[in-house]
Amino acid sequence: MKSTVLKDKSFTHLSKHGLLYFLIVVAGILFVLRMQFPVFSKIEITEGTEIGERAPGFKLRNLSGNLEGLDDYKDKVIVLNFWATWCAPCLEEMPTFEKLYRRYRSQGLTVLAVSLDKGNSDRVKKFTEENNFTFPVLIDTEGIAEKRYPSFSIPFTYVIDKKGRIAARVDGTKNWATNETFEALEILVKG
Repeated sequence: MKSTVLKDKSFTHLSKHGLLYFLIVVAGILFVLRMQFPVFSKIEITEGTEIGERAPGFKLRNLSGNLEGLDDYKDKVIVLNFWATWCAPCLEEMPTFEKLYRRYRSQGLTVLAVSLDKGNSDRVKKFTEENNFTFPVLIDTEGIAEKRYPSFSIPFTYVIDKKGRIAARVDGTKNWATNETFEALEILVKG
């Protein structure tokens, strides 16, 4: 009986985090290939929203009204989250981004939260202030970033490596403050 219970738990663990583990293995293989065979390092990386592609750039206004975008975080791991104040699952997820950001910001990781709220940005500003979020929040009132990163669900999140390539995509909510997530992101942060 004990072994069945352990198998069930490990299967659940693998199915829950299988994509993240798979991406880490693929990234490791690509790294080894690039080091062993220089021809792989000359592969042109295209821009797009698929794993391995260069993340599409954009510039949006932050809560202070200044323009900000991915280029402002070169050589950092970026956790790019798309959310809205009217999305209940988004609001549940946001505190875990704050924990992640506080843990890794000094090590070269940033959380960049793009609000898809249309209209007045005061609601977004009020929500972030009430919750003491310290990570950068951008307002996409005109749908600029939303068009570059299309999705059928909200929230959705991209993890972008230090070279500006998409390392992972997560559709829906996730607890970003788990040990498994920390371990996976440490690999990207340490490079």
